[in-house]
Amino acid sequence: MAGPIQVILNTEAFEQKREVGGGGPRRDFFAHRDAEFRNHKRALRTQLTAIGEAIRDQPQGGIGIVKVILRREAWAKSHRPFQKLFKPELITLVGGGDLGELYFEATPIVLEAIAHEVDQAEERTRIKRNDRTGRDEPHPTPLRSETGAVERVELYGPEDRRDFSVEAAVTWLSNPVTGSSYQVELFEVPPPRDRWDAKGEARQQLYRTFIEGLNAVGRGLIVQRLARGELEDPQITVRLARPIAPATIQLGRTPQVERRLGTRELIPFDPDVSRHRRLLSFLDKHPLVRRVELPPIVTRTAVSGRLRRQESAGSTRIRPADVILPVRNARRTYPKMGIIDGGVGDVLSDWVINRWGVLSEEDIDADHGTFIGGLAVAGNALNGGDVCPEPDGVEIADLAVLPNTNANGAFPSYYPDGIEQFFHEVDYAVADAKAQHNVRIFNMSLNIQLPAQPKRYSSYAKQLDDIATAHNAIFFISAGNISPQNLRAEWPEDETQALVALAAARDDGVLMPAESTRNISVAALNPPGLSNVIPFAPARYSRRGPGLRAGVKPDLAHIGGSGSRHSQLGHGLYSLNPDGDVTDGCGTSYASPLVAKTAAVLEHSIEGEVSRETLTGLLLHHARMPDVLAGKRLASVAKDLAGFGVPPPAYEILEGSDHQITLVFATRIRPDQEISFRFAWPASLITPDGKCRGAARLTLVSTPPLDTRFGSEFVRVNVDAALQQEEVDAEGVPRWKGRLDPVYLPGAAERRTIEAERIEHGLKWSPVKMFSKTMPIGVGRSSNWRLSIEYLTRAGVRMPSEGVPFTALLTISDPKWEAPVFNDMRLSLNAIGTRVEDIRTAARVTTRT
Repeated sequence: MAGPIQVILNTEAFEQKREVGGGGPRRDFFAHRDAEFRNHKRALRTQLTAIGEAIRDQPQGGIGIVKVILRREAWAKSHRPFQKLFKPELITLVGGGDLGELYFEATPIVLEAIAHEVDQAEERTRIKRNDRTGRDEPHPTPLRSETGAVERVELYGPEDRRDFSVEAAVTWLSNPVTGSSYQVELFEVPPPRDRWDAKGEARQQLYRTFIEGLNAVGRGLIVQRLARGELEDPQITVRLARPIAPATIQLGRTPQVERRLGTRELIPFDPDVSRHRRLLSFLDKHPLVRRVELPPIVTRTAVSGRLRRQESAGSTRIRPADVILPVRNARRTYPKMGIIDGGVGDVLSDWVINRWGVLSEEDIDADHGTFIGGLAVAGNALNGGDVCPEPDGVEIADLAVLPNTNANGAFPSYYPDGIEQFFHEVDYAVADAKAQHNVRIFNMSLNIQLPAQPKRYSSYAKQLDDIATAHNAIFFISAGNISPQNLRAEWPEDETQALVALAAARDDGVLMPAESTRNISVAALNPPGLSNVIPFAPARYSRRGPGLRAGVKPDLAHIGGSGSRHSQLGHGLYSLNPDGDVTDGCGTSYASPLVAKTAAVLEHSIEGEVSRETLTGLLLHHARMPDVLAGKRLASVAKDLAGFGVPPPAYEILEGSDHQITLVFATRIRPDQEISFRFAWPASLITPDGKCRGAARLTLVSTPPLDTRFGSEFVRVNVDAALQQEEVDAEGVPRWKGRLDPVYLPGAAERRTIEAERIEHGLKWSPVKMFSKTMPIGVGRSSNWRLSIEYLTRAGVRMPSEGVPFTALLTISDPKWEAPVFNDMRLSLNAIGTRVEDIRTAARVTTRT
């Protein structure tokens, strides 16, 4: 008997006023180490004074950027030095870098005032009796606590702004595919000159020296503000062309780049190293400049280069010679999927419902896109259910936006302004597919040839996230392939050898924009049935996370083909070329559409427009780690290789079992609100002595506000979830005890963890969280449980008035697969007035699923 997923309909019944705690107690980071604290005070005072003098002496004016680095134990919101030292009314927080790294805009006078406050911090450890525990404990003043929380203070300098050489820049920018422009992120874009009089003299000097410094570079300089419409993301492009025309500096907001500017003539790039050195030297030192980067190149992610062929025998699969494609029935509906690539061949034209025709015929390279489309349309017939479990047939929106990368000059002929213009074209194409055919699932097996940075959420990931949010869509992004010279050895059977191989691997981190937080990135696994590789092990070419410090990337994994060719079976993953011939291939490019296909089938199987959070949650919640990665010794690396695992087929997700129940809670958490859903544990899972046994898994997917200015701390609202059991303490007071552990922080429910652990392993501040626990002998003595949803904002951040959308999925099951959990819970929920409905039809009676 099936136990379909149940959506809770009357979510408003469980909303209540938020209980705001006072945060953690003040901590003395130098308790009983008073001599060290005195040395620390002197060091901070020296650093603040030296930075103030450097700012006073700089020619750009008396404003500079200061980096405040917190010690690891002080990352929590309650320990931030905002009450006494870096007070908002005294100094302005303008961004951040790595975790616990804060950027402030400062003047010498302000820094001297902060140094004075540091001097006032008491130098002896203060002790106070804790009335609850009866123990003497350190009890510092806010000034000592904040002074101890700061590890060091530095001036934001050239090494923070640039990490490439002048010579490397000229070589890279000489390739017209790049657009030949530096990507420059500012702390602030100078406003129009007629508004300068509203600013102080020091700020006017910043603006004046910035524009004068650019003009001093001379003729041929072209500066433009990027048309993203993001106030928190002030980006400009700086291009050095041959000195034919006067310098053009356009810092005002302009309409978005006109589509298809292929006919616009660009002044040729100037490769004069001395001019580039002068420009970069200026940008390196100006306080308005946050970061200077080289523009990336967009590429397909099929594995290239010579792959080792392994002679082997005993394989259990047969290479298909040909395939009969399914015939599309115009009288029925099918799942829909967009393919963002270089074109899908006419062999699949029966299934193509929309083509975005930006590319001319000679610039279409349909091999890659056709292989992806073939997997979506006929993957099951070609590879079998173990590799492609979804039924064949999917309607395709062919979004051919990437011209043939082997054709010299093709990319710049369509996108002379580089990758920014490319992303605008993706936006237009997605909008068209959504408007005309309501396509919401898009496979994008394209990557930017830059590894994701652990401490910076890239502007490219942000652009893709913005497109997804604007069109209520989800992109499935390949994690990226390792370059041929850095391919890892095939996964060994011995776990120790696997760990050694991973430790020795180089340059194998996920590529941008796979760190996207509102879309899904996919890694690749080996196929089954090949005797030369371990089935479902990480493919040797598949890049790994974590991407950003907070969160899990890649999100999921699927079969991508073997990175070592089998003598008869090739890569073990089969699809079609544009001529209709069966071919084999490998790459994270080909794992991604298998997950996208499952998402498309889910979306098609659920009535109405299911939310992005719910679709994402369904995939992640039901995913399981392959057995080859499930060992305890691999727990620390498994998530970086396969994310949350491999999702099962859509029918398995939706049907469930009568020995489990999955509840979906899809709504918004609003300002000053929390959600508390109380329920009784299934009667069939309560032991004779009153304990609650079973297994529980809780997944939370939210869409919080993001701000790229704050580096690793770009997520500005943390939505959290907990499954709690009622307990009565020694004094007879009922309390709630969390019972689940974060999946990548085992044992957290039973011990204290520091903020750094919660962020890096417990997924605090990540939009996706997952918790689980198996309780074979039972826990507690009460059948009263609750699902609690609450939020926390960053210091100084307000919850959006419209709230934050989220979906929580909770599965309670019997590990023995015997108890009638589904029926027990349905009866119990009905008895307490909770309205539930099968997720496939819930849209008939609720506005959000």
